[in-house]
Amino acid sequence: MTALGMAGLANLRMDPALKRQATQWYLKSIKMVNAAIADPEKARNDTTLVGVHLSSMFEATSNDKSLAGWSNHVEGAASLVKMRGKEQFSTLAGRRMYIQTIGLLTQNCIGQGIALPVFVQELNREAMKYLDLSDPRHAYFFLHIETSDFRAHVINQSELNLPQTIARALELDGVARSIFEEADAAWQYETVPSFGQVAGVFGDSYHVYPAHATAQTWNWVRHNRIYYHDIIRNCILIGLATSPPALVGSEYVDILGRSTRMLLQLQSDILASMPQFLNDTPRVVSTELPGIGHERPHGPQATTDTLSDATMSLEVKATWKTPPVKPAPNPETPTSFYAPKASKTFFDNFEAENVEFPDKIRSGVTATVQDRLPIVRVSGGYSTIWSLYIAGAMPTASSASQDFVFQCLTRISQELGINQANVLAHALKLKRQMDNNGEVAFALCPQYLPEWSAE
Repeated sequence: MTALGMAGLANLRMDPALKRQATQWYLKSIKMVNAAIADPEKARNDTTLVGVHLSSMFEATSNDKSLAGWSNHVEGAASLVKMRGKEQFSTLAGRRMYIQTIGLLTQNCIGQGIALPVFVQELNREAMKYLDLSDPRHAYFFLHIETSDFRAHVINQSELNLPQTIARALELDGVARSIFEEADAAWQYETVPSFGQVAGVFGDSYHVYPAHATAQTWNWVRHNRIYYHDIIRNCILIGLATSPPALVGSEYVDILGRSTRMLLQLQSDILASMPQFLNDTPRVVSTELPGIGHERPHGPQATTDTLSDATMSLEVKATWKTPPVKPAPNPETPTSFYAPKASKTFFDNFEAENVEFPDKIRSGVTATVQDRLPIVRVSGGYSTIWSLYIAGAMPTASSASQDFVFQCLTRISQELGINQANVLAHALKLKRQMDNNGEVAFALCPQYLPEWSAE
């Protein structure tokens, strides 16, 4: 924790001496974690797994060169989870850390284009006995794993049945859409028009979410849906271009058009969430100023965004006030208005938090260490940047949207001290150059991350 905190401060203050001290503490912590892992009993302890997670967070905070250090720690944490076996599900802490570990491992496997290890499926069958799948976070956890395995299958198969691949992608997309259907009002968000007058907002509107967890989970689902629709789009483009066509019928032309529009909508929704994360827009929607339209809340009653043209329409229901106009920054060099704030975090600008606490803690009764450990939201804000990156790296992204994503990633690095955002900003810049130079081969499953970023 000392190393992690010092690394964040060193980034915000641009203090080389403090960064050196943070690195020294980090090296000490690595020795301690390695010693614990070498002990058969301590290797299974919650504190050892937390130590590995903190090491991965340190890499995400401090390493501005590559994702390799973070990836190594994620794989190390997964090895500990495998060693801990089914017994880890007996405590709330164990279950939470399992979800955290496998969630990060899934993201890591997606980046590498590989399926998850077999042991994950075996442990997941046990985990499902304890998890409430009506919670969108838990439902997404299992969907994310399906996404990783599906992408790995598409990438690693020399020959694919295009109709079956499209059908499977549509099936997963249907599961993704259903995640919020039974969720309560805590999972709704509101869309506020800005008419291009609010700095930090891309396009003509932004979102207001009640909690960080709400925004984060919506974005996780969205970027997984981008994966599906990129595959659908590419399958149809290839299928229609072959001679004779591998795909026949007007239905595929219709799906191609609707899927392409859905990609733009999903990207737009991710970008519309970022102003709240970056404190550019209010945490609540005001009704003081008449004449400015507001879209109905999104949530359980607004998740039927199937591949229909109706999903692109807006419904104005009320009048709302927009925040003051502020000067827009240059995408490459953020202005002084966006100067780092020492107390700024991803969680600041949300009215509430969807964090469940153990009953013993909520009631004030002394809890065990095992109950208290997961309250530290390990990597909660760090994973948000992945959805943002995918929105910028998707093949249909415009230059303007990529500029905005690059600007947001740069600001996250400068204002929140998360250097992994800087790594992704450089990855996006490199990918754009490779795309412009024709260096990226067309593939059914797009490669979002250049190979450089993992070295």
